[in-house]
Amino acid sequence: MGLKDWLTKNIYVTSPADKDPFFHPRQYAKPKEAVVLAVQEIIKTLPGWRVEEYRERQGLIRVSRSVMFPPSAQDINVYIVQGPEGRTGVEVTSQSRGAKGDWGRNKKNLKVLLMFLDRSLF
Repeated sequence: MGLKDWLTKNIYVTSPADKDPFFHPRQYAKPKEAVVLAVQEIIKTLPGWRVEEYRERQGLIRVSRSVMFPPSAQDINVYIVQGPEGRTGVEVTSQSRGAKGDWGRNKKNLKVLLMFLDRSLF
């Protein structure tokens, strides 16, 4: 991700098309409830992160993250879907509020969350 992207992009999403396989959507061999619980527990440990809402039917956990310097906030959405054969899919988006660029924060948000989630569930 270059400087131009840092200054003009304010969203990052997991995608099967991402050049870096680390940022592909996840499939965990766990039931949906276990994945939801793991995400919620991880969020509690991350400074500045807070679960805003959980919509069980949609499989959506809405999270906010506040950063002190420079002051900014990001909205992180974690989509958790029970798939076939007991596997649960996870996709994540992170978007800065009211900013043209994010200085790479949204990608970092995904990296931190996915790293802890992988460690917890794989």
